[in-house]
This record gives sequence, structure tokens and C-alpha cells, in this order.
Amino acid sequence: MLDRTSYPEMLPPQPTDLKTIDLDRIFALLRRQALVLGLCIGAAVLLAGIYLALAPRGYVSAGQILIDRNLQQVTSEGAATPTSATDLEAQVLNQIEVLRSSRVAKTVAEAENLMTDQEFLNPPPSFSQRVKSLVGMGPSQRPAVLEASLDEVVGLLRANVQVDRMGRSAIIRVGYEAATPELAQRISSAYARALLQDQLNAELEATSAAADWLQQRLAEIGESQRQASLAIEQYRQQTGLTVGQDRDLTTRRIESLSNQLAEAQAETARLRALSSQLESVVAAGPERASDYISLLSGSQTDPAEIATLRNQAAVLNSRIAEIETSYGAEHPQIATLSAERSALDGRIFALLQNIDAQYRTQLAIAQQQEAGLRSDIDAEGQSAGAVSQEQVRLNELQQRSDALRTLYNSYLARYEEAVQRQSFPIPSVRIVTDALLPDAPSSPRTLVTLAAALIAGCFMGAVLAMLNELRERGFRTGAQVRQQLGMRFLGYVPRLQIDGASPADQQKRIRTLVRGALMSRMGRRWGAPYIEALKSTRLVLQPMADRGTAVLGVLSVLPEEGKSTFALSLAEMLTAIGARVLLVDADIGGRPGLPARIMPSQQGDWRKVAVTDHDTGMVTLSAAAPEAGGGDLSSIAMQKVLAEARGQFDYVIIDLPPLGPVIDALSVLPFTDASVLVAEWGKTPRRLIRTMLDREPELADHIIGVVLNKVDLGTLPKFTEMGGLERFAYRGEASIKQIEQTAPN
Repeated sequence: MLDRTSYPEMLPPQPTDLKTIDLDRIFALLRRQALVLGLCIGAAVLLAGIYLALAPRGYVSAGQILIDRNLQQVTSEGAATPTSATDLEAQVLNQIEVLRSSRVAKTVAEAENLMTDQEFLNPPPSFSQRVKSLVGMGPSQRPAVLEASLDEVVGLLRANVQVDRMGRSAIIRVGYEAATPELAQRISSAYARALLQDQLNAELEATSAAADWLQQRLAEIGESQRQASLAIEQYRQQTGLTVGQDRDLTTRRIESLSNQLAEAQAETARLRALSSQLESVVAAGPERASDYISLLSGSQTDPAEIATLRNQAAVLNSRIAEIETSYGAEHPQIATLSAERSALDGRIFALLQNIDAQYRTQLAIAQQQEAGLRSDIDAEGQSAGAVSQEQVRLNELQQRSDALRTLYNSYLARYEEAVQRQSFPIPSVRIVTDALLPDAPSSPRTLVTLAAALIAGCFMGAVLAMLNELRERGFRTGAQVRQQLGMRFLGYVPRLQIDGASPADQQKRIRTLVRGALMSRMGRRWGAPYIEALKSTRLVLQPMADRGTAVLGVLSVLPEEGKSTFALSLAEMLTAIGARVLLVDADIGGRPGLPARIMPSQQGDWRKVAVTDHDTGMVTLSAAAPEAGGGDLSSIAMQKVLAEARGQFDYVIIDLPPLGPVIDALSVLPFTDASVLVAEWGKTPRRLIRTMLDREPELADHIIGVVLNKVDLGTLPKFTEMGGLERFAYRGEASIKQIEQTAPN
């Protein structure tokens, strides 16, 4: 039995064939959509050219200004104070905002007299204005502006000035974009000078205000210091007091006693804490005395004895734990070891009691010493209190006088520095690069514009290409047929130029084309796919023909897909090689391309209405004839025709109606051996065919192959991969007209 759905040319994918990105498909897509991509890129480049031609030229001139706070420290005394990164960042940002401010813009406008500058007030029209004038939506020429207000000029300056920081440095780039190079250089230089002048004015204002304020404060502080000195002298004369040595000696003794008291309090607190801890341990009893061996440290107990006791306690605890783990708590040796640990606890407890008694004695002594020191300090305090309160008042007056003198000297130094800076102001900025005359326009940028146009054109082309690919619903290659339908692909049939001709002329031209392709006069580009599709169909029918007559149904899903043309071409090819062929035109009401002669004297026997071509011997029969069932494909008459034809012909080809509109084709399939599905190249929806085959599984099993008809061989290679057969197999140049002229009649 012939396997109708499998195909030997399909192999399982190899591991090396599995790719994440199929570059062949991408290149094939680019070839298919090359026209769309080219048009989009061309349109984008054309628009970019129009923009470059109409956009006004802009020139940018820029200078560089350095912010250097060290310049202000040239006249200052002392070393220069380093500026932190945070302070430098704040200074740079502040100066950038100052350059963008309306204050500097007003200075520039007034310095350059831009309110009446015709070159500044009347720039060339913009791109949008030129476009509007070209399309008639705006005036062709604008009226000249003779004068503008200061606020309008300031707005224009702030809109076109460019202020940027150079990387992370303290240099600021100040530029201006204008219609002419000279104007751009002039305004950019004016901005740099305006910033320097603004810094000088701000420095002068600040130092002048500071000097006035310092001068006022110096007068106030000087008067206050003089009054304080007079008050000291008057108080000394009234009281006759001076700072004596007795008071200093008393003070030193009190300080010494205070230090001794602090030490005594610390010792008392330490002894009290130790005594309290030992008291709680002794009160707990000797049961767990070995847990407090650490309290013996620091006492008069021998360290070697303490280490011995600690080792004995650790050994006993380890042995008891080991025996309990190994033999349980009821083991006789547990009692012996517990007794030894109790004896050791008693020994340690006795030592702890002895130390507790020692600490109590030391605590009592420390408390007595602390009380004695307190009494000595009280006595010295009473002695110092005998000093007159007038001495304290005198010291207060002296301290106030000294503080006023120090404050006066500080303000005097700052006042002298302010006066010096006021006489010699130094700005904190300087020009490091003057604004130069630009050689070429900065806008529009030709390369950037063209690059952007190319990118935009590629993007638009890619979007349109993807939309075109998504709109692709038909079959384009045999690989798609095999992958999506799981059927054998029989070949491509080129688009035959037979539209508009009569049925007889169509048959004659098809016969000429078939014979020309068989005789290799048509060329491989056109004739090879045409004749190979017919030969592939004959090849799959050959096993059935060897067993007897092969009855083949030619199907299509939709009308006008070239099904009848393929059936006639196949019949002509089979008759050309000497086969006996019966062609049944069962597409009633469809394409009237098949000749059918029904003579009144030949009714009754279908052979009487069949037409035999004397040149080829091919017999054609119209299913609409009464002898063939009158168009009913499932009638007894049609069954009789097919049954009788099996013994008289090698091949019976039935041109069946389309599957989509009518169901007649399915009724005659049980009386055929196989079917061939004809789909129009790029037109027949893939989903429609899959739906039809899923709905009729018997039909899918009955189809032995699929033919793509009306193929554009010039476009076909664009839908194949880089190594696809369709790109290399057909390269002949013979045309259909040449074949018609050279083929025998």
C-alpha cells in the first residue's frame, strides 16, 4: 500500500541543526522585504535631506571659565584652605545657575546693546516657518523687527545660552548659538565678561558691607572694654584686694583631698561588691562551692592551690558525667565520686568563708578612711570660705575685661582684612579659554541627522516588514507544506499565461508548454519546476498504475486556484509519454476550461459523450453529461463510468469541485485511489487548509501530496533559506513564448 502522507526527504533534526537564532530565516526575510526596507530608508533619508536643506544654520561659540577660590586667598594671611569636593560641587552648580540667571543676561544685553541689534533681532526663519511658507500656510517673509524690550531680549538670551560643566572639574563651558559666527562669538565673550564683572561687584558689595559692620562692632566693643577696665580699677581702690597666695594654697589642698576621696570611694565600692558576692555564696552553703573557685583569685590564697582545686573539680565533674553517660546515675562509683566532690566543696567553702571575713574587715577600714577624708575636705572648705566675696567679684570683672580685649583684637584683624580686600578685589573665577569664531555650523548636524534618518528608516522598514510577514497567510515553500501539513510536497507549478483565452486555446497552449518542458526547450528556470511537479505526481501514482488503472482526484480548497489547469497539464504529460488517460471535468459551474462535447445522438453511453483528442489520444468527459450522472458525482452513472474506465485507461484524472464551497468532492473520493491537493502560492490560507484536514481526517489520509500553483519563480528564492534548493535549481532563461514557437504541434 502506498504511504500517502509520509515523505522520505524529511529527516529528524540533528543536534547541530537546533539553533537559538535562525540566521538563514532572518536573511531570507531581509531579501523578501528588501524593497520595503529600501523605500523606508530612502524616504527617511529624503526627509532628512529636506530638513538639512531647509533648516537654518546655527553657529555655537563657547569659552571656558575656571572657578578658583585660591585666587581670593592671594591677599589673605596664612596658608590656603583646601576646598572639599562637596564645596567645589556646590560652587560650580551655583555659578552655572548664575550664568543662566536673568541678571547676567540683562548685563549682556545692555553691554552689547542687543535691544536694537538687527542681526540679533532678525534671525533666519526656522524650519517650520519655511515649510509653512512653502505650502502656503504662512507668509513668505516676516516683517523686520527694529527694536525689542529688555525682557524679550533676556528671554532670547536665556533660551540660546549653553552652560555646561566640563566633566568633574571646576571648569564651566559657556556657549551661545546664533545665526552668524560673529554674533555667537560676541555674545559668548560678553557672557564670560559679565560673569567676571558680576563676581567683582558681588565681592565689592560683600566686603564693603562687612567692613561697615565690623567698624560699628569695633566701636561698641572698644567702649565696652574701656568701661570694664575702669570698673576693675575702681573696685580695687574701694576694696584694696589682690589675689593672695593663701587662697591658692587652700585651693591646692582641697584638690588633693578631693582626689584622695575619689580613690577611697572607688576602693570602698570594689570591696563592697566583693563582700556582697562572697556573702551570697557563703549563705548558699557548701553544696556548689566548687562553682565559685574564681572568687579565690585576687585574695591571699596560694595560686598553685587555686589551680589544684580547679583541676580536681574539673576531673571529678568529667568523671561523673562520663560514668552517668556510660552506666547511668545508679552506678556505685557515682556515690564515691559524689562524696569526693562534697569533700572538695567543703574545702573550697572554708576558703571562701576566710576570704569573706577578710573583705569585711577591709571594707570597714575603707569606710572609715572615706569618712576621714570627707571631714578634712569640709574643714578646708570652711577655711576657704573665709576669703571675702569681694575677691570673687574682682575676678569676674577681670575675666570680662580680658574677654572683651580678645574679642576686640579678633574683630580688628577681620576689619583690616576686609579693608584690604575692598581696596584690591580679586574674583574667584577667571577665563581660561576665550570664545573663538566658529568655522562650521553646529546645527543642523549632517552626520547625526543622516544617522538618525537611517536608524528611523530601518526601524520603520522593520516594522512594516514584520507587518508584511504577519500578513503572510499562504504557503510559499515546500518546507512550509511539510512542516505545517505533514504531507508530501510534489512541486511548484509556475503561473501560466493562459488567462483570457478560450478553452481550446488554453488546452493547446498547455499542451505546447508540457511538450516543450519534456523536450528541455523551456529552460530550467521555468520548465524544470513545472515538469518536475508533474513527474513527482506521476511518480507517486506509479505503484497504483502498475497494479491497474490509477484513479486520481485533483482537489483545491477555494475556486480559481489553478486546479483544473494542473489536472489538464498532468493529463497532457501522461499522454505525451504514451499513457491512456481519461480526464473527467467534475468541477460543474466552475472554471470552463475543459472541452466537453455532448452530441444528442450519443446519449446513453458515456463513451458517446466523451471527446477524444486525435493528436494525443486523451479522452475528456464532462460530469455534467446525463450519461455521466448529470453532475451528481455520487450517482450510479458516475460509479459506472469509473468502474468501466479502470479496464480501458491507465490513468483517470478527475477535476473535482473546490472543497470549501461544496461537498461534492468528498462524495466521489471513495471511488478514487488517491488525491492531489492544489493550493495557490501565497494565497490559499494555511489555517483554512489545516482546518479542512482536521475536520475531515479521511481526506487527509487520502491526499498523497500537495502542489503549489501560480508560483512566481522570480520571487520564490526570497522565501527560501540561504541553502534552499529553490535558489539554485532553476536558472534557465527560456520564456513561455519561445517554447510555444519551438514546440511541435
